[in-house]
Amino acid sequence: MLQIFPDIYLLEGLRVSNAYLLVSPEGLTLVDSGMKGEAGKIVDQLAKAGYAVSDLRQVVLTHAHDDHTGSAAEIVRLSGARVLAHKDEVAYIERTASMPRRSGLQRVFMWLSEHILPMPPACKVDIALEEDAMLPAAGGFTAVHTPGHTPGSLCLYHPQRRILICGDALFNKNPMNGKLGLQEPLALVSANPPQARQSVRKLAGLDVQVLLCGHGAPILENAGAQIKGVRI
Repeated sequence: MLQIFPDIYLLEGLRVSNAYLLVSPEGLTLVDSGMKGEAGKIVDQLAKAGYAVSDLRQVVLTHAHDDHTGSAAEIVRLSGARVLAHKDEVAYIERTASMPRRSGLQRVFMWLSEHILPMPPACKVDIALEEDAMLPAAGGFTAVHTPGHTPGSLCLYHPQRRILICGDALFNKNPMNGKLGLQEPLALVSANPPQARQSVRKLAGLDVQVLLCGHGAPILENAGAQIKGVRI
């Protein structure tokens, strides 16, 4: 694990997306879980840092896409942790509804993805979050609803420390072409791109110093100015 702050870590070596570990006196919080089959990598990194998987108290899922939820069910099975997500994302994480797809091209792309990539099992959500909800056992982070990439996309914000964990509400690396730099979510895999742009504007209104994205390296200084500079 890469230590970002004494109580915040980036899980390393996941295939597509980032996952983060938050440490607080109440226990550990995992933010996202990588692709299916990556639970072992996460458990190994916890062990190397001196933690048991049973120290995980909760898993926060920023949205239902497979590269963020793929190992959640397995991690919950191993740890007994509860799962938190925004209320508008619960049905997609639990696989009781299909994600909206806005265009024919997107439908073809998502169909191919679902048939090429291993589909993760459904994961039960224990706590459905709403806007401004304080996350238990996460050291002062609150929920920020940022719909567009998916209907219930969720960011975690710590206003006192000016830290934002944004899932895929913003990308710091394009996973399709490798282009670096802060950018809006990819339209091809977003349910509602205009709404996603509005969510970026919402995040630009927050006081942010540190930005931890689902894709790309953490931004540790002047993140707010970079968010305001995203072309939307």
